[in-house]
Amino acid sequence: MKRNKNLGLWLSIIITVAIALLKIPISYKAGLLALFIIGLLYIRRGVFYYIKANKKITSTNTEDWADAWPLYRKAIKAGIQKSFVITAASMFLQRGDRDEGKAMLLDHLANSKGKDPTLDAVAKTMVSMAYWMEGDLKHALSLVEEVYENGPRDKNLYINYTTYLIEDGQLERAQELIDEAQTAGQTSPGTTDNQGWLHILHGRWDEAEELFSQLVERNPRFAEPYVHYAQILLHYGEVQRAIDELERAVECNFSNTSAMNKKTIDELLSRLKDPATRIKTAKEIDRDPKAVASGKLPAVLDEAFDPTEEPLLSGFTKRPKESEKPKKVKAQKVEVSAEREPNTDLTEEDLKLIEQMENS
Repeated sequence: MKRNKNLGLWLSIIITVAIALLKIPISYKAGLLALFIIGLLYIRRGVFYYIKANKKITSTNTEDWADAWPLYRKAIKAGIQKSFVITAASMFLQRGDRDEGKAMLLDHLANSKGKDPTLDAVAKTMVSMAYWMEGDLKHALSLVEEVYENGPRDKNLYINYTTYLIEDGQLERAQELIDEAQTAGQTSPGTTDNQGWLHILHGRWDEAEELFSQLVERNPRFAEPYVHYAQILLHYGEVQRAIDELERAVECNFSNTSAMNKKTIDELLSRLKDPATRIKTAKEIDRDPKAVASGKLPAVLDEAFDPTEEPLLSGFTKRPKESEKPKKVKAQKVEVSAEREPNTDLTEEDLKLIEQMENS
C-alpha cells in the first residue's frame, strides 16, 4: 500500500516537471497542469466521497448518519480500495441497511476471493453477523469456522465465534476458544463478557460477579456487561443495584449488531421500578438466565407477588460467606477502549484520511 502511494506521488511529480519543461507558452502549461489536476481529482473522487461519508458517520449527531449512505455508494461506484469497501459495508451493517451491507460483503467475496486472504477473512467474519441477525445461526457458524481454520485468528473472530457457540449451546467449545484467545493474547471486553456469560449459564454466580464487577468498573461502551451484572445482583435479590446497572446499560451504544436491545432493557427497567411488578420481574429474570443473558425477555411466571419498593428482596439466594467462595481465578486482561462488537469501527487509516481532509 505504501509503495503504491509513493508511486502515485512520484508519477505526479514527474508529470508536473515534464509539463513545466515543455517548450510551450506558460498559459498552455498552466492549462495542461489544470487539466492534469482535474483529471487526478476525478480519478480520486471516490476517496473524497469516502472521506466525507466517514465524517458524517462519525458525527455525534446521529441525524448526520443518513447523509453518509449516498456518499458511500458514490465512493464505491467511483472506485475505492477494497479495505475501504469493507469498512463502508461494516457501517451499513451496523448503523444503516444491514441487507445492503451484507450484499456489499457478498459481492466482495464473490469478486475478490483469494486475492487478499486477510480481507476475505474480515469480510466473512462480518457477513456472519448478518446471518446471525437473520437467525441463521448455522450459516453464521460455518463462516467463522472457515475463517478459524484458514484465516487469521483475531479478536473479532473470537468474539463472533464464541458468541455463536454460546447461542448454539456449545458451551464447552466456547470455553475452549475463550481459553485459546487468552493464551494467544486475543482477549477483549467481548470475550471477557462471553466468559462471564458462560459463568452465568453454568450457575457459577460468584465467579461471574467477580468478573463483571471488574469489567463494569472500566465503563465499557456496550450494554451486555451491565445487563449480565444486573442478572447477578438480582440472583441475590439486590434489585436497586440491578436497576442502577440497567440504567447504565440503556446509555450505551446500540447498533443493528447489538445482542442487547434498548427496548428490551427499558422494559425490564420499567417492570423492576414498578412496585407492583418488582418481585415478579426479579424472579422471572433469575429463573430464566439464559434468555436474559442472550438479550431476550424472560419467560413469564404465573405466580402472583405482593408489591414492594424494597431495594433488597427476600426469597432470593443468600450470598456465600467468604470462606465458602471458590478459589479466585486469574482475571482476564481487558482492553478498556475496545467494544464488544467486531469490525464496526473505522480503521486507523480511515481516521487519518479524515484528519488529513480537515487539515487541508
